Amino acid sequence: MRPHQALTLLSRADARWRSVVGLALLVAALVGLSLASSRAAFQEPNYSMAIDRARCSRAGPDGAVAMAERWEYLPFAAPWAERYARTVTHCRFDLDLTADEIGNAALLIPSFTDALTITVNGQRVAVAELYVMRNLRFTTMPAFVPLSGSVLAKGRNRFTVTLSALPGRAAALDRIFVGAASELRPYYHSRWFAAAVLPTLVVGGEVALAIIFALIWAARPRKAEFGWLAVTLALGAARGSVIMPDFGVAGSGHPFWNMLVVWEIAAALMFCRALVGAPVTRRTWLFAGPPLLLTMIYVLGPNRDVPSGVLLAVMLLFFVYMGIAIWGLARAALHGSGEALVVMFGILVLVIFSARDTLSILGPDPSRVFLARSVYGGFLLATATLMTARFVRAMREQDNIAETLRDRVATVERELRDTYEELRARREAEAVDRERRRLMRDLHDGLGGELASMLALADAPRPHTQEIARHARAALADMRLIIGSLDDYGGDLLLALGTWRERVEPQLRASGLRLIWDVRDLPPLDGLGPAQVLDILRILQEAVTNVIKHAGAMRVTLAAFEDGDAVVLAISDDGAGFDPQAGGSGIRNMRMRAGRLNATLAIGRDGHATQVRLRLPRSFAALS
Repeated sequence: MRPHQALTLLSRADARWRSVVGLALLVAALVGLSLASSRAAFQEPNYSMAIDRARCSRAGPDGAVAMAERWEYLPFAAPWAERYARTVTHCRFDLDLTADEIGNAALLIPSFTDALTITVNGQRVAVAELYVMRNLRFTTMPAFVPLSGSVLAKGRNRFTVTLSALPGRAAALDRIFVGAASELRPYYHSRWFAAAVLPTLVVGGEVALAIIFALIWAARPRKAEFGWLAVTLALGAARGSVIMPDFGVAGSGHPFWNMLVVWEIAAALMFCRALVGAPVTRRTWLFAGPPLLLTMIYVLGPNRDVPSGVLLAVMLLFFVYMGIAIWGLARAALHGSGEALVVMFGILVLVIFSARDTLSILGPDPSRVFLARSVYGGFLLATATLMTARFVRAMREQDNIAETLRDRVATVERELRDTYEELRARREAEAVDRERRRLMRDLHDGLGGELASMLALADAPRPHTQEIARHARAALADMRLIIGSLDDYGGDLLLALGTWRERVEPQLRASGLRLIWDVRDLPPLDGLGPAQVLDILRILQEAVTNVIKHAGAMRVTLAAFEDGDAVVLAISDDGAGFDPQAGGSGIRNMRMRAGRLNATLAIGRDGHATQVRLRLPRSFAALS
């Protein structure tokens, strides 16, 4: 195994180990929060301060006796069958107190349902109402009442607790503790934290997390799990917030907001399905059917027993939907999904505590301490941490991909730059070689031929000095022509023609010819290089040579002008003329050079003059 492969395997093992440790910490935090909530809710003061029985009686709203006074052991709960009887329960007990106990006495009731009035020795000392701001059906608060010395008396004191419950609920009274305020106050704070502070923190956390995950989902719409989690959190916050008004159903005291729980359950199920990658089909939306039906029954049902029946249906819906979610999460966990494992564990803990609360509602347990919502905070903490970690991991992966792409782009840029430099060097070498071959060909065709003729004439028994001089002048003119074509004219044909004029005009005057210069402003020609200049000048030079040799003319006219998308060069003379079809190799060379320029060459008579007409394109870029 290569070293870099070993390092890669080690890094992957470290990543898996960190994932396992992270999941273990999340599970530990969830379990710890659940145990802390349970401990805060169920911890009680020293039993020596407890009142474990009282004489209780019940009366109807009209004062009629519904149950004669009798001893009831605390905690106490009225029968479930009386949940619509609207009875008032009176419980009294006597307690002997010493002078030392009176000075710092207090009364603690960990939980009660739903409102109570406390009277000591005939004086009312406290009135507690659970549903002042919001009719939250499953919220219980403790009652803590410091007792002053003016109310208590040394010796026997009579305490009376009057209970009343809302319709659909049975009155319940937890065990009563009377003792030193300094000893009872910590238990009151612990119960208050579990019953009031922790649910409020959960609502605040739901609002913040709902906004965060909604923004994440808006940025990444394909990640449906973030959207469903945001919906679940928003519904939970709306249902549990105390700032929401209670719009009841026909004055029955059952607020509409309580039915958000069924939609919250459905959204939580959709979140779990999205988390494990379950496909969304038309059948998936059938999960919205039961919540819609329960909401319609809750809102439109005329029977006062409907809300309680809906309550049982909601509990059943919760356990069914959470069972479906646990099944899907368990399958994903078996395939190695650590996120599904933690969410499944959180839902299991939530289901267990919800089952406990359900039994507390339906059974004879009078404590009425509901823990599911507090444990829900731990579930949200674990889930939000997982989803945040997933988002951070996805962003880190995107950063890694972006860094990898940047490295690859930089590598490709370097390779392209090296390739370009190589191609440029090769192209320059090819251009130099092509130019060398062109010069060699031009020297061979022009200068070489003249020199060969000069040598042949010089080696003759009787050298022809005039012919040798003529070939020498022709060779010199050709040499100047080649050298002149090497200048960079920057696409300016007019400049090249001016240079050619300076060299050809003395030759014409020596032959008794006058040059008529009719050259107008010409546009720049794209791609006009030395090779093209040389071909153009050789065509002109050959035309002038033919005039000198064969035309017997007095004047030679060079006209240059722009004609549409072309530039026309025309050389004409006033000589005797000739037959272009009978021309020799000079005419063939002119036509070959015109073809190389992608130009049109026409030779013929124009009235009494012979004209060579060269039509050049505006661009030679394709020929370079």
